[in-house]
Formats: sequence, structure tokens, C-alpha cells
Amino acid sequence: MAAIIHLTLLTALLAADGGAPAPSTRHDVEAALNKNPSPPELHRLAETAEPTLIAIAGDRGAPAAVRGRSLAALAYARSGRAHTFLENFIIKTTPSRDPGDHLLLRRAAMALGWQSGPRLTEVLAPLLDSDDREVRLDAATALALGRAHDAERPLRARLEVETDPAVRHEIQAALTTIAK
Repeated sequence: MAAIIHLTLLTALLAADGGAPAPSTRHDVEAALNKNPSPPELHRLAETAEPTLIAIAGDRGAPAAVRGRSLAALAYARSGRAHTFLENFIIKTTPSRDPGDHLLLRRAAMALGWQSGPRLTEVLAPLLDSDDREVRLDAATALALGRAHDAERPLRARLEVETDPAVRHEIQAALTTIAK
């Protein structure tokens, strides 16, 4: 029921957009992402410019903020291509110690959590062991979003060794969500 209400609200917000033309070039998509778009605007970008969002998210030469917003928009892209891109992005970026990569990793994890999928736990569970507390927080949240029952084991394993109170709390919340 909540999903139907959310979809109805999202549809109404998109309709209230005023019918602005969809971005048609990479330059237009980057300009839209530079304006820090709202969730309905990110949804619209995902529907109209998914290949461009993937190209921007994967372009190490693009500004990190724009790449992050592109990854956030991909949460709304329900194609196999976007899903595979997010999985591969996380797998390739996970070993990085670069704080900028960690922010992108967090955005990709959340986008993948919204999409869920059969490999969700396999892809996100390694993030629970990140040195970056924020990555661990978002990994737990993303696993809860995906409601993957197989995530219970890695979440419980992390809970046994986690010392950060906020991460412990988020893991416990994720376990409660998954158990429902």
C-alpha cells in the first residue's frame, strides 16, 4: 500500500513538472545534475537519459558531485543495464581507500538497495567491513531497503564486531526490517 501511495505521489510530482523537455545530450544531463535535482527530477532523468547517466557515473573525469547524483538517479532506472552497472561499480570501487570513491560507493549502494535483486547481499555485504563508517552505515541501510533475507548472516556477523554505536543501531534496524 505504501508503495502505491509513493508511486502516486511521485507520478503527481512528475506531472507537476510543467512538461519541461527531457535533457537530450550529455551536456544537458550534466547541467540538470549540477542543479542538485529533486527525487522526481532524478526519476525523470533515469527514464529519459539512463545511458547518459551510466556514462557520467562511470567517468572518472566528471565532477564527483555530478557522478554521485548520476548514481542516485540510477536508483530509479529499472533496467538490467543500470542494475548491472551499479553492481559492477560497487565491486570495482569497494577496494578503494579514496574518500571521494567512498561517497560514490555509498550512492551506488543506496541505488542498488532500492533496486534490490538476487545478488544484492553478495555485492553489498563486503561494504559492511569498510574502514569508512559512513560506507558501513549505507551498506546496512541498502541491505534493509532490498529486504534480502540472505543479508541476515553478514549483518549479524558485522554486529558481533562493530564498535560504532550508529552503525550498530543501523545494523539492528536492518535486521528488524529484513525479519518482517
